[in-house]
Amino acid sequence: MDNFEEYLKENSQKVNQELETYLKKKSSNRYIESLLGRSNYEYDPEAMTKSILEPAWYLLDLGGKRWRPALTMITLEALGKNPDEYIEFSIIPEVIHNATLIHDDIEDNSPKRRNADSIHVKFGIDVATNLGDFMYFFPMLALIDSPKLTQDQKNRAASIYIKNMTRVSLGQAIDIAWHGGLVDPKTITEEKYLQMAHDKTGVLSRFACELGSALAGADDKTVEIMGRFGATIGIAFQIQDDILNLTESKLSEGKGGVGDDISEGKITLMVLHVMKEGSEADKNRLSEILRMHTKDKVLIKEAIGIIDKYNSKEYSTKIAERMIKEAWDAVDKTLPDSAAKERMKQLVDFLVHRNV
Repeated sequence: MDNFEEYLKENSQKVNQELETYLKKKSSNRYIESLLGRSNYEYDPEAMTKSILEPAWYLLDLGGKRWRPALTMITLEALGKNPDEYIEFSIIPEVIHNATLIHDDIEDNSPKRRNADSIHVKFGIDVATNLGDFMYFFPMLALIDSPKLTQDQKNRAASIYIKNMTRVSLGQAIDIAWHGGLVDPKTITEEKYLQMAHDKTGVLSRFACELGSALAGADDKTVEIMGRFGATIGIAFQIQDDILNLTESKLSEGKGGVGDDISEGKITLMVLHVMKEGSEADKNRLSEILRMHTKDKVLIKEAIGIIDKYNSKEYSTKIAERMIKEAWDAVDKTLPDSAAKERMKQLVDFLVHRNV
């Protein structure tokens, strides 16, 4: 695993360099025209720098392991391509991922992201909202304008992008409805939760795998298998994310504290397990605390205590591990043995069993 973390670090450096190629740290007329073409009137590079580039790099510089770009690169290599020849396309899922973080923090009213002020706190909701929108679309320019791809490759990648971006918005909408109390948590099933997690979180890693597969020229069946595998990684990552949020960890500290998911009224697999297995008194009490959107540490601790009472964290971990095994079995049959395939398996272990 140490070797894999070194690989991830080296790949992250390559991705960061590529990000700086497409997303400059300071704007100019020449830069804007390189993205959008010559202006009919006059661009304002300083305004773009202040409202897009500076806040975007503020977030990107806060870190992140850049594992989604790594997933695209590993997929390409596992399918017989030299990933370094396609590295500019690996920034697409990473930039989109950071856009979802901006919108998530606004919608959840989260003050912190990676131990720093969230974008909307530091730069304002107006800048943050627009920046998130910009980052949803901007990275696709790397693909559309590329002379190294055929029109068929571009069309397949664009189709994959549109479908997955629609899924992101749907998953976010459902999550908002749930933690906003618009739906009775007792009516939410595990299957509904897993679909929401697939659409909100899983599709970004699904997109990373599908993009790598399509660029490698894989057939539709292989693209689908790799996509399902990527989505499963994302769902398992989300489940682990939710568990760590209710546990003393660097993640919970970075997002504002242990149990901020309780404050948001977030419906997780752990909550649903309590709704399925808990006593009526415990189910009603947990639902009541979630609807409060409280920041009271005593109430948050009480809610976590109810979840722990039914071993819901352990249950959720088992669900994630089972899903990963099933998805990996399909990939194992599809991909030939290689160093890239082994790295893919190491990436899964790294994400699902992490404690930060």
